[in-house]
Order: sequence, then structure tokens, then C-alpha cells
Amino acid sequence: MKQDDIWSLVGSVAAVAASVMARKTADKAYRREVGKAPPANPDQPDVGWRQALLWGAGTGMLVGVARVVGRRAGREVMRKAPGSRPGRQVRRLLGR
Repeated sequence: MKQDDIWSLVGSVAAVAASVMARKTADKAYRREVGKAPPANPDQPDVGWRQALLWGAGTGMLVGVARVVGRRAGREVMRKAPGSRPGRQVRRLLGR
């Protein structure tokens, strides 16, 4: 596996994990502040424009920031990984 592929894999996994955590955090914060579950589908007629736009913008921004932070953190972990080349431990875990 090429080094660039490993960087991409680690960065993607970190970004997905950060996105999932951000979404769960947003759901909990919404429930705490509004007192009910966030809209599952903002397209539904019972969801008002303001609520749909705020939920979409808020979660979009939060997940976007989390993805960037996750990718950067993943790259930093790979850079600091012991071994002669970055990603040696990841290749070992993947059996390559």
C-alpha cells in the first residue's frame, strides 16, 4: 500500500469518526436547548423554515469543521507514528 493511500485512509477514518461525534453532539445540544428531537427530515411539512434552515446550517458547519479537524489530526498521528516511514504501524495492522 502506498504512503499516500495510507494517509488518505487514516484521514478519512478520522474525518468520519469526527463527523459522527459532531452529529451526535449536535443532536444532544438540540434536545437540551429545544426540548425535543431535531428534525429527522427538514423537508417535512411540519418543520418550519427557520427550524429547518438553522438545523441544516448548524449541523453542516459543525460536521464540516469536525471533518477538517479529524483529517488534520489523523495526518498528525501518522506523522508522529514511530517507524522508519510514516504509516508503518498502519501497514502492519493491515497485514501488508
